This record gives sequence, C-alpha cells and structure tokens, in this order.
Amino acid sequence: MRRFSRVCPDRRHHSLRIFFFPLTTSRKMCPFTFKEVVMLEYYIEPKFKVLQLRGCAAGEHMDHFAEWLRSAGYRRRPAQLLLRGAAHLSQWGLIRKVRIDQIDQPALDSFALHVATCACTHVFHGRDRYNLAGARRFVEHLQHRGILPPAEVKSRPLPFLVEAFSDWMRNHRGATESTIAQYVQIASEFLADVGTDTGQYDATVVRKFILAKMCRTGQSRAKSVANSIRMFLRFLSTYAYCSSDLIGAVPRIAHWRLSSLPRYIATQDIERLVGACNPSTAGGARDRAIILLLARLALRAGDVRELRFQDIDWSNARLRVAGKGRSETRLPLPQDAGDAILHYWQNFRPRVNDDHVFLRIRPPFGPLPSSGPISSLVGRTLRRTGIQAPSMGAHLLRHSSATAMLRQGSSLEVIGAVLRHQSVESTAHYAKVDWMLLRSVAQPWPGKGGSSC
Repeated sequence: MRRFSRVCPDRRHHSLRIFFFPLTTSRKMCPFTFKEVVMLEYYIEPKFKVLQLRGCAAGEHMDHFAEWLRSAGYRRRPAQLLLRGAAHLSQWGLIRKVRIDQIDQPALDSFALHVATCACTHVFHGRDRYNLAGARRFVEHLQHRGILPPAEVKSRPLPFLVEAFSDWMRNHRGATESTIAQYVQIASEFLADVGTDTGQYDATVVRKFILAKMCRTGQSRAKSVANSIRMFLRFLSTYAYCSSDLIGAVPRIAHWRLSSLPRYIATQDIERLVGACNPSTAGGARDRAIILLLARLALRAGDVRELRFQDIDWSNARLRVAGKGRSETRLPLPQDAGDAILHYWQNFRPRVNDDHVFLRIRPPFGPLPSSGPISSLVGRTLRRTGIQAPSMGAHLLRHSSATAMLRQGSSLEVIGAVLRHQSVESTAHYAKVDWMLLRSVAQPWPGKGGSSC
C-alpha cells in the first residue's frame, strides 16, 4: 500500500561516516516537505537506514531503483543487499570524482577491485558479491531510465556483403536470428579467407575453403559450413555478384539422416515425466505446462520459449506457433496442457509487464534467455524420475510424440502436419519404429516360395 511520510533530519544521520551526505536544504529534495513514499520503505524498515540510502550520492535514484527491483520480483533480503551495493557504488564514485552519469564498464571494473580490498564494506552490511551485483543492477536500471547510455556491444563492423546477406536472410528467407548469426559468421570467415572480389571466385576457391574447414571439425560442423557457403553463394548469384554455377561447386557432406532410429521414450514414461512436476510450486507448475506442450503437440523448445499470450485462442482451444522459417501454424490445444498453462498463469506466474507465457522463476523475472533452459528442465526431470532415455533434451519429447502418433494409427501426412515438416522424407524417419508397418510394406523375396524378406 502506498503511504505518505514526512522526511525530516535525523541526528544519527549527521553523524554518519564519509560515505553519506547529510540531508540539508541545499539538496534538491527539501527535507521539511512531504514526500510520497514509493518503494524504499517497502524494503527497508528502520527509518534511519532509509535516510542513509536517500542521503547517499545516488539518493535521488534510490526510490526508482527500489521500484525497479520490486517490479523484477526481488524479495526483501536480496533487494536490501542490492540497494546497499548501489549505495556503495555511488559513494565510491563520489570519492573518485565519478558522477552517476559517468559510470561505465571501466568504472565498474575499478569498483570491483575496490570492493575486493576496501575497508568500507561493513558500512553497507553486504558481501562482496552483493556489492558487485547491486552495482551492476543499478547501472542496468540507470541505462533503462536513460540516465546512462546503453551498454556498448563490442563487435567488429560487418563487411558490406555480409551485412547485405544478413538482411537478405532475414527479409527474404525468413531465417531466425540464431540461424542468421551462424551463417553470417561463416560467410565472414569465407570473405576473410578468399577476399571480397567476387568476380574471382571459382569452384577451386570454394572447395578449398570448405575442405580446410572439414579437416578441423566434425561432420555436423562441416555440414553447417557447407550449408552456409551454399546459401551465401545463392545470395551472391541472386544479385549477380557471381555465377549461379558456383552453388553446385559446394560439396555435399555425407550424412544419412534416415540411418538412425528416432530417439524416444514410451508413453507411460511421458506420463511419469508429467507427474514428476509438482503443480503446487512455481517451478513445478511452469515445468509441467512446458512438458505437456512438448509432449502433446511435439513443439520445439524454441516454440515454447517464444509462446506469447496473444498466440493462445482460449475460446477455440487453439495455439498459434511460428516455427522454422517463421511460418505460422495453428494447432489444437489439448485440455490438460491448457489447464496447466492456466494454473501456472493464475497462481505462480510473476506479475510483470511481459507477454511471454513462460518466465524465469528467479528474479529478475523475464523471458527465458534461450531454448537451452527448456532442454535443461526436461533433462532434470528425466534424471529425477530415473527414466532411461536415449537423450536428455526437449527434442526427445518431440520424437516421442511423433512415435506415439504413428503407433496409434496416424498417417505420415498427419504426423508431418503436426510436426510442421516441409518434406514427407523428414516424417518418414519415424516409420522405422513401427514394425507392423514395415512388415506390411516388405517386398517378397524373388524366387520360389515368395516369402517376404
């Protein structure tokens, strides 16, 4: 509840050490006027400590910082430590004559060295790691408010051709940012190795670069290099930078994608996996909803991470998914998966201004940074239940869902539509787990008897 209190001088405040300003009428905030309490009193109970924080060099920003911590979901004790770390940073800057709007990465590095050896940390009742964490969060908050410029991302400027290639992949091929980053890296290496004079490219130059890469990498990486160079040459030929014949000069990397069996677990093991998530906890409720989406709809981990509330049509029980190539598909939302999402949303999802369905369970609350945490939670649940699985990632449930559909009598066309495969050859991979289907399509052995092979 928001309340009002009178901010007035405190005798104890004037006897503080060098690390705090006294509150006087020379400050922008008049100590004899009424001030609306925003968040410091929510986290800090003794009044003299509130005055200490408001009296430090960054005092005018402390209430905003406390509000920012609250909106990010920090509980009282961690927030107190982060606030003291921010105050420590501001007082260190005062002594070093570094203004709040001048704090940058070198200043943070210098502050980290100070924290490791300073004798003033006891004034803030914090540990080194909380002082540093508070300083970093405070700088992030100031950047968010525009008081500090955004952190600079140190990256070398891309060559013109690579930058144009990146835009072409994004706008004309519908590639995701992770795919673009991978292709751009290899295209940059290609230009650095063979030069930017595209008129001099020939089959020998292209193959020499790819073979050199293959000698230092495994099969999977070599395949990625070949695909990236093939796509880059396709872009160059589209704009007449080189001949389209060069695309055929990229060697095909031997890879028999249908040579192995799909990695899956049995249906009863999937139900054990779902049952292992405790719906009465924040983590369990979230993980249960995620696992149900992966298992019932054969979604990719990236699909679940990118899921937003506007993608769910509750009235018609449908889910909108934009997978590879950013092509949208609407899938039926199963009852148990929808109930699990609703349970997580109503009872445990943090109340933050973000439209992603699934958020981090620890502050700062926000969307999952990548699809990696989704695969990690599947792996943790598998180990907790003791299920012997051929792999430990989220894709295991996608394979398991497809395998279960095939064994229940679904056609490859239906399974391909659910999996959003562009080619039936990709879906045919799952046919190898259905022994009855394989027996029915086996050809009779030529000769007498006509028995099947």
